[in-house]
Order: sequence, then C-alpha cells, then structure tokens
Amino acid sequence: MGLLECLGRVPYASLIAAVICCVGVGVFCGTLYPALRIILQEVLRDRFEVPELRVSWVGTMQIVFIVIAIIMGIFAIILLIFGFLATGSTRKNVYKGAKCIMGGRISAAFFMFITYVLNLIWILMTSLMAVPVMMYVILNSICVNEVIDVYATYYPCVNLTHYGLYWNTTAYGGKLALCTTNELRPLCDSVQEAGPLFVAAFMGSVLIVLGMIMFLVNLGTNYTRIKVSRELGDYRDAMEPELELESIIPNKVPFGVQ
Repeated sequence: MGLLECLGRVPYASLIAAVICCVGVGVFCGTLYPALRIILQEVLRDRFEVPELRVSWVGTMQIVFIVIAIIMGIFAIILLIFGFLATGSTRKNVYKGAKCIMGGRISAAFFMFITYVLNLIWILMTSLMAVPVMMYVILNSICVNEVIDVYATYYPCVNLTHYGLYWNTTAYGGKLALCTTNELRPLCDSVQEAGPLFVAAFMGSVLIVLGMIMFLVNLGTNYTRIKVSRELGDYRDAMEPELELESIIPNKVPFGVQ
C-alpha cells in the first residue's frame, strides 16, 4: 500500500515534460555549437575568406549554451517539484489553509506566465533553426549531384549572393563564389559535417517546445486542482458543525417502534 501511495504522488505528466525538455536542451546546445563553429571558421573564414570575420567570440558561444542549458534545466526541475506538490495526497497536505491555497494558485499562474514566454522564445528559435536546415538540404543536393558525383563533368559555382550575402570584395577582399573542384570539395565536406548537426539542433528545439507545451497544460491542470481544493475545503468547513451536531444528538427512535 505504501508503494502504491508513493506512485500515486508522482506527477507523471510533469516528469515526462521535464525529461523531454532536458533532452531537447542537451541536444540543442550540444549540436548547435559545433555546427556554428564549422560554418564560421571552416566555411566563411577559410573557404570564402570573409573579411574581418572575428571568430574569437566562438568560444564565448559555448559558455552561452552552457548557461542556457543550466537555466532551462533548473526551470524544468522547479516545475517538476511544483508538480509533485500539486499531485495526489501531497496536495492535500501542502495546500490546507486559505493562504496556502492562494499561494499555490499565484505560484501556478506565475509559472504559467514564465513558461508561456519561454515557449514563445523557443518557437521563434525553432523557426530560425529551420533556415540552416533548408540551406543544408539545398547545398547537400548540389554537392551530391554535381560535385561528389564521380561522373560529373560540370562543377557549378556556389555563389553567396544567391543566398543574400553581399560585401564589397574589391574594398574588403574575400570572395563570393567557389567554382573550382579544389574549392568545392572541402566546402561540401564541411556542409555534410555541419548539416546533420543543424538538423539535430532543430529537433532539439522542437522537443523543447513540446516540453514547454506539456508544462503549460500541467500547470493549468494544477491551478484548477488547487482552486478546487479550496472549494472542497470550504465545503468541508461548512459541513463540520452539522456533522458534529449529528454525533452529539442521539438518533431518534420513530414513534411506535419498540
């Protein structure tokens, strides 16, 4: 019976949401950093010789991703703990008085607001992550069919102006297009190395959005449960005098019954 009671206090929905969110954050941060490093250093700086490209700040990006992972992990743990407090008999023990119930409702509403804002941010991030994924699909198709193919007799030029990237090569140097085989093959190797990482980062951001949506649903449910527990508490307080009165007054025996 004790084991069943403990299992009944586990907020499975919040637990699943926390696992999905943590996995998504780990995949997102762990794959996006090396993908951006490949694009900035190996492609733009080394292949296209982008002028005045400072890549020293790439190391700072790793710290930023670590901070994002820590913040999201802590937030998921806090929401999971709140789910434990608002589930099963634990909710009855924690949210007894009117002040405790009001505090629980305010906490649920606050967490719902923060989760909603974070979910919007991650939806925007997911939309942005779709751009490099599409670029990877386009460039990988060119590499597979026209560069890596051993029977290819014509090698196209990969021109950055076709993708909206411009600068004055006469004044600043660098090049906007790669046309020779020696230039295209290393480019394709970098694209095929970074592309799957961008796809994984995109899937990680999708998992984070899914986890945030699940947390929103769970918080809304917990808010309702805490609110109902107050109504049940008021009803129980109203019924206690009547129950005490019935326990004090002996049962009346009907007239004529011996």
